[in-house]
Amino acid sequence: MKINETRRNDTRAYHSATHLLHESLRRVLGTHVTQKGSLVEPTRLRFDFSHMKPISNEEIDKIESFVNSMVSKKSDVRTRLMTPDEAVENGALALFGEKYGDEVRVLSMGDDNGKYFSTELCGGTHVKNTGDIGKFKIINQSSIAAGVRRIEALRDKQLEDYLKNKEKLSNLSSEKNDKLIKDLTKQIISLGGKPNVEETDQKSLIKNLIKQLDTLLVKSILNDKTKNKIKDEEIKGIKIRFQNVMAATKRIKKTVDNGKKDLGEGIVVVFACKDDKVGVAVGITDKLTNKFDAVKFVKLSSEIIGGQGGGGRKDFAQAGGQDQSKINEAYEKIKSLI
Repeated sequence: MKINETRRNDTRAYHSATHLLHESLRRVLGTHVTQKGSLVEPTRLRFDFSHMKPISNEEIDKIESFVNSMVSKKSDVRTRLMTPDEAVENGALALFGEKYGDEVRVLSMGDDNGKYFSTELCGGTHVKNTGDIGKFKIINQSSIAAGVRRIEALRDKQLEDYLKNKEKLSNLSSEKNDKLIKDLTKQIISLGGKPNVEETDQKSLIKNLIKQLDTLLVKSILNDKTKNKIKDEEIKGIKIRFQNVMAATKRIKKTVDNGKKDLGEGIVVVFACKDDKVGVAVGITDKLTNKFDAVKFVKLSSEIIGGQGGGGRKDFAQAGGQDQSKINEAYEKIKSLI
């Protein structure tokens, strides 16, 4: 049987990196850190340990700095055989719950100003020199149980490949974002707006441009009488506005609020249609909430237009539905309750 030397060497390197990681965690987070589980493979390492909260970015930087400092010093790894008591006297870190025989293998590595950086009891295979580990980086942390966190890390060639792939994906994402920014800017200008492009962060800029475009689209629709039909009438001395807007429902509350301001005192009923969906919202000015309930109006309307329930407060409520052909029927139902 032929041994795969590359896989064996990578496994050794990840095992030694785990020892340096363990000690680095203790130095940065505190000596309460103890190993709760470990996975060493030729392509990665995973380390579970006791700690109550997420590790901050600053702490991760310090942990990586400790490990990479020991790697860059290229110091030899030393293996010694001792009794368990001698090992502990020499500063060896033993795993809680493990049973050891009369003789144990003590592994020391890392040059910490003339002293060993890490000393642990270990019977596994390791590198001969810390320089063999290569560049080290934590790529993920997570919580796996109460008080137990997990770190995943890469080194050397695997880390290099990971970073190249990450950069490639980042470049693709950046290109897509650039195209989206251009498209949004064009749409804003076509609606007569002036794009605010002061944000330097791509994601924040896109979010801001979408908001600008959304505001302009709603304004455009509200100014178009074919897409924004308003009918004001008075029933038993109460002013009521019926409004049918060809727009998405996310701006429906703003439309209701504007209607309430226009009426001064009264009831506003807005239906917003987009694609195959319809939303209904009812707004009631403060002085009328002792007589009428927006939630009741909306629930009845929702049932008629093929929705389910809805909710809100006495002064404002909204719901959704599917049947745009029943909008007038729903409005007439509300009118019958006034």
